[in-house]
Amino acid sequence: MPLWQPGMDITDSRLNAVAGEWTSYSASLSGTTLGTGGTLQTRYQKTQDRVLMAFTLGWGSGTTGNMPAIGLPVAPTSLGGMRWSGVLMLSRGTGTWRSGFMYLADSSSTVATYALYGSSGEVTSNLSTAGITMTAGGWIAGQIEYEVDV
Repeated sequence: MPLWQPGMDITDSRLNAVAGEWTSYSASLSGTTLGTGGTLQTRYQKTQDRVLMAFTLGWGSGTTGNMPAIGLPVAPTSLGGMRWSGVLMLSRGTGTWRSGFMYLADSSSTVATYALYGSSGEVTSNLSTAGITMTAGGWIAGQIEYEVDV
């Protein structure tokens, strides 16, 4: 049944399906282990067949690891090999900023993150390879939009 038909009442659920509401969710985290003061905030907005997912990972004093893989709030639609990408920024905690990207395949339950490095714009999920030493107060944040089943 279509979302709207003549004579239907406007309801919260119908408006949310069109406009979407930002919702927090608990995501799985791999590649990074949160230490003292480390945080992971994840939110998403679902509108019809699209999800916009955003996250901020705050680097604490005991946080270790590399670029994170973040669990999704809603599984992507299976399209036989479709790929989506998103943007990412990071601050190592001392004022140095880097950009990167997020990558999602339609067969995945997590979005992978990568930092840019080198003069040719290479990417890596290994912070050491990228020459990045994260410190307490640093953060990694990104967003990605992808297709889901209705």
